[in-house]
Formats: sequence, structure tokens, C-alpha cells
Amino acid sequence: MKDGFFFFLAAALALLSVALRQVHGIRFSAMAVMGAAIFTALYALVRCGARKRRWAEWLRRAMLMLLCIGLVIFAGLEALVIREANTAPEAARGGSCVIVLGAGVHGTVPSLSLRVRLDAALAYLNEHPDLPVIVSGGQGAGESISEAECMARYLIAHGIEESRIIREDRSTSTRENFAFSIELMVQNGIDPADAFVFVTSDYHICRAARMAGVPWAYGVAARLPHGAYYTALEVNYFLREAAALAWEIVLGG
Repeated sequence: MKDGFFFFLAAALALLSVALRQVHGIRFSAMAVMGAAIFTALYALVRCGARKRRWAEWLRRAMLMLLCIGLVIFAGLEALVIREANTAPEAARGGSCVIVLGAGVHGTVPSLSLRVRLDAALAYLNEHPDLPVIVSGGQGAGESISEAECMARYLIAHGIEESRIIREDRSTSTRENFAFSIELMVQNGIDPADAFVFVTSDYHICRAARMAGVPWAYGVAARLPHGAYYTALEVNYFLREAAALAWEIVLGG
């Protein structure tokens, strides 16, 4: 291929990244495309110098090798995320309790991600009316109330008895969601050594299961509605989750 093709491709990717940034909710994809644009531009520059300088040719080959290795690793992680993005068969049997993992709150209103988790939790709780539910999530920037309080209000408004709901409002991460929820399980006479269920977004189940710290935590998948925009969001979230999983593995989480 001619050098001009790679410069054209880099420019096209950069323009696509700018366009993607205008779509609410897919910032990660926009950043990933911009990263691809920068890599392509650098590769084009190195390719131009490879004809005159031997070191540039070695650098070009190294860049291609690193790209291939990175893509293989990313594809493997993405396959894990996709494979686990379903409700565990064991969840149908119920458990000692249900933990709903928090997501963003806009003021006092649940975000789209949180709302679909709550709707999935409602369906599960209605099928298992004897199970208590722990709503887990602290209060972050831009949130007028804790995620736990927002979730509790939503569940109560949709028919779940308040007596079934336990609020965990300290956590700021998925790992803390589980750690603090397990503390509340003990305080409320629920044996954490018994199987329990957690509800989260489908793309998040793989990483959440790792952070639960026990093999008897079974995920219930919450899925976005159908539609072109939601499909774009779903793709963005799945790509982002593979990167987040890689980060967790690198940190030894």
C-alpha cells in the first residue's frame, strides 16, 4: 500500500472519533478510535523513513508485532466478557439474598444503566418473593442521594416491600459493593457462605464475578433495550469492559 493510504486512514479515523464524541455515552469508543488514528499516523511516518533508515524498518516491524499481540490479547478478553454476559443457570434456583450493584445517578434519578439493572432486579425479586435484597452503591459526584437510596426508592415505587431492602451506601467500587454487602449479610443473619445472586449489566458480569471473591455468587444479566442507539451503547460498553478487565488483571485484581 502507498504511504498516502495510511495518512488518509489516520485522518478518517480522527474524523470518526470527533463524530463519535458527539454521541452521548460512547466516549470510550471515541477515545479508542482516536488512539487508532494516532497509531496509524505514527506508523505511516515510520513507514516513510523505513526506506532510508534501517532502524525505522525495525521499528515498523515492532509496531506491527505489538499491534498483533495487542489485538489477540484484547480479542481473548472480549471473548471472556461476551461469554459471561448471561444470567448464570444457577441463579434460577435463588439463593440467600440478591445484591444489586449500583451505577450512576443523575441527581435523584437512576441513569439508564442503573434503571435496566433495577428492572432486571424487579423481575428476579418478583420471581423469588422470599429473598431479601441489598442495594449497593455510595454517593458520587453529581448525585444528590446515594445510589443505594435511589435504588431503594425505585424498588419500593415498583412494589417491593421496604422490609426486604437493605441499603449499602458506602461503596465506591464493585469490589467494595461486594465487601460491604457481605458485611451487611452477616449483620442481618444471612450466611455469606451460602449461594447468593447479584444483578448487574450483562457486560459487567465477568469482571463483577471476579470481584465477588467467592465462586458461589451468580450473576443476573441486565440488558439494554433494543434499538440502534442502544446497540451502539452496548458495543461501547463491551469494548470498554474488556479494557477494564485487562486493567484489573494487570493490577492483580
